[in-house]
Amino acid sequence: MGVGSVAVLAATCLALGAGCGADDGTPATSDGSVEFVLDRFGGLCPGPDGGGALCRFMVVVRDDGTWSDGGDPAPAAVGGTVRIGAASELASIFDDGWDALTARAFTDTCPTAYDGMEVTYAVRRLPRGPTAELADADIREVRSCTQDLSHRAARVVLDRISALWRELGLPE
Repeated sequence: MGVGSVAVLAATCLALGAGCGADDGTPATSDGSVEFVLDRFGGLCPGPDGGGALCRFMVVVRDDGTWSDGGDPAPAAVGGTVRIGAASELASIFDDGWDALTARAFTDTCPTAYDGMEVTYAVRRLPRGPTAELADADIREVRSCTQDLSHRAARVVLDRISALWRELGLPE
């Protein structure tokens, strides 16, 4: 391939906004892929045996354009699609607001002590490669029973996350 062909190929790749290499559906970053996790747990949900079980609602948004949910009781939907890079968009809001989200420690009684729910927001940066595992991920999380997420600065960040969440059509 001549120098002119390489230049045309490089310009085409840049114009398309994509790398020209193997496409695994995730944005091309050297770090790997990103997952954004919303996890609510606590309280009692009716169990199939008539007893109560811990309620859980979890949605994982991935940069490859997929999302999945799980929990107890089992959700009606188990997943779907969003635009590629959505997890990185959510992670960007989370990272930009990190100082606001972690500014105050939570000092009250966690709602899980009285049948309420705790909320966790997490960003997982997963390394690339065939041997990469979740255990190798870089994880940043904020938990409502650890950090006070009720003050104004934290609410601004969470409102931005919620607005994008709704725009993406994710379950709440």
